[in-house]
Amino acid sequence: MRLIGKTERAHGIVDETNFVLPALTQPMLGKDDKVPIRAYRVTFGEGGRTYWHSHSDTQILFGLSGQCLVRNRAGDEAHLHPGDMVIIEGGEEHWHGASPGTDGEHLAINLGSHTEWLESSG
Repeated sequence: MRLIGKTERAHGIVDETNFVLPALTQPMLGKDDKVPIRAYRVTFGEGGRTYWHSHSDTQILFGLSGQCLVRNRAGDEAHLHPGDMVIIEGGEEHWHGASPGTDGEHLAINLGSHTEWLESSG
């Protein structure tokens, strides 16, 4: 058993390379934690979202606060409210961010370690 205190995790990071701002990511679990998943707490201000991207394996998004929107290349949309989950299969190109007119926050859990970042979704 290992406790990782909140002060041991990195603070929020503004990633202008792969996000339409305002957005803030906080790594929760990563390669340094010696676990086979990656987890991030992601906070989106109004208009904030990720770029188009895909993952090598499944990604699970768990709504924490506000409302988030997830969209894939086929145009399918999922509205993520607190307590809701969206499961995105490996290889599926998608983006996620705040729903229009709102802020949103989710926990992103990546079962694989590789993310392929594509073009802007904004």
